[in-house]
Amino acid sequence: MTAQGRYAAPDSSFGRSAGNAAARGGALVAVAVVIGFLLLWQGGVGGSGDAVIVADSSGSDDTIGGDTADEDTTGDTDAATDDGTGEDAVAPDDTVDTTPEETIPPTPVTRPPGDVKVAVANGVGEAGLAGARASVLSTAGYVTVAANAAAETAQSQVYYVEGYGEDAQAIAVELGGDAAVLRPAPSDPGALVTDATAVEGFHVFVILGTDRVLG
Repeated sequence: MTAQGRYAAPDSSFGRSAGNAAARGGALVAVAVVIGFLLLWQGGVGGSGDAVIVADSSGSDDTIGGDTADEDTTGDTDAATDDGTGEDAVAPDDTVDTTPEETIPPTPVTRPPGDVKVAVANGVGEAGLAGARASVLSTAGYVTVAANAAAETAQSQVYYVEGYGEDAQAIAVELGGDAAVLRPAPSDPGALVTDATAVEGFHVFVILGTDRVLG
């Protein structure tokens, strides 16, 4: 038996083994080429060349397509506040009302009619005029006396001594007049009538004139 015959395979299995090894080697080379190409592609070779930017979502308020509006965190200090009941509490009004209060004049204080002595003097010359008007005041409760004025006069007037102004006004109104006829009495009221002794100690002196304001 020759040496070739001793070691040679009795069939063709050796040739098939060599062919399978070559096929596996070629497959490994192809796989290595594909992996290398993928690695180069991810590294930028053959790609866009721009680095991939990873957005940091923790430190920016910007959103894609535009910036978000800034929120007003200060609040409105003049706005109504929640009072805890679910309804807005109305802010207190600190406005000071400077409108002056209406001043009401005090009600005149008069004496009882019985404490006031009134002389009614006729300044027209018409008989009985002073007595008729004096009776009106007597009916109202005043102490009266009828007299003649020292002189005829056109203007009716009501004179009063100090402290009897309010009483004189009440008497003028009782006779149909008003405050326009009031006058302070002269230092000697008796000079207003012809008989001063008849009106001594009197407080109010009514002089009836031709204007007939007091009747």
